Amino acid sequence: MFQPYICMSQDTVAPQQRVVWHKFEGSIGLTVNQLAITHWAAGGESNMSGKVSGDFKYTYNRKMFNYVTAGLFVYGAQGYAKDKRYEKTEDRLELSMTMTHNNNKNLTFTSIAMLKTQFTNGYSYPNDSIPISRFFAPAYLTISIGYTYNIHNIVSIFISPSAGKFTFVNDQDLADKGSFGVEAGYWNIVDNDSTWIPGKRFLGELGFNVLIKYKQNFKNNISIFSNLNLYNNYMDANRSNRWNIDVDWETGLKFIINKRVSTIINVHLIYDDNVRFTIDDRQKPILQFKESLGITFLYKFAVDNKDNKISN
Repeated sequence: MFQPYICMSQDTVAPQQRVVWHKFEGSIGLTVNQLAITHWAAGGESNMSGKVSGDFKYTYNRKMFNYVTAGLFVYGAQGYAKDKRYEKTEDRLELSMTMTHNNNKNLTFTSIAMLKTQFTNGYSYPNDSIPISRFFAPAYLTISIGYTYNIHNIVSIFISPSAGKFTFVNDQDLADKGSFGVEAGYWNIVDNDSTWIPGKRFLGELGFNVLIKYKQNFKNNISIFSNLNLYNNYMDANRSNRWNIDVDWETGLKFIINKRVSTIINVHLIYDDNVRFTIDDRQKPILQFKESLGITFLYKFAVDNKDNKISN
């Protein structure tokens, strides 16, 4: 995760100059777990799992505006030795762009564009023949405009009363099933003549978005972060769904062993009324839960450039 930066003062800059600060920072992590079993009476199966993650952020800081572009890339898998079975355990591709107007120290005008999808096909194991998700199926694009309130660079609260959420399902089979909230395909019967109407691949929503971020370091070897994203589609065509709130809540606790090795506990909760699972032969939304614990080898880097340029 990234440390907050401090805006440079403009008081010492000549009237014809401005301070421009470029900063690129990030981290690359590798998590590996292995289990070997031979003639074990209690049972079990030899397996190996691993996860590769990359976290990057580029900051372009000016006197009145800050521009931040960030990317998160995570892919994890687990393999079983006995039947050479392979299962995906984590798959995330997230990009975001944030523009902040420095009109106030604590309260700032903010616009955020965020894209979330995955790299490879997803399956409901042990069935690995029929994909339940693919690259850009789904993909979520959220564009929000609002205000951010910062508290001691520890907590930030972003509120947007006008946020667009766009869902893309770039797979016709999934779109025909009505996956991820898009309109499903159907047979249109007119005068005993039936015509197949394909499912739509796009869903547009307009609603209310709240993003709360918390990050704090304790002493020198413990840090915690928590990101809570709430979205409500108050323009849903179905009025009974207008009170549904999509929840995306991720919390992590890191114990730093040394400069390169850390133990990380991560809990991720998601609830989306448009993502439905088969429960008791019925399709309905349910709380998604994921927890991970592992030792990670982490490499961090940061490059910044501060210079003075003549204003146009």
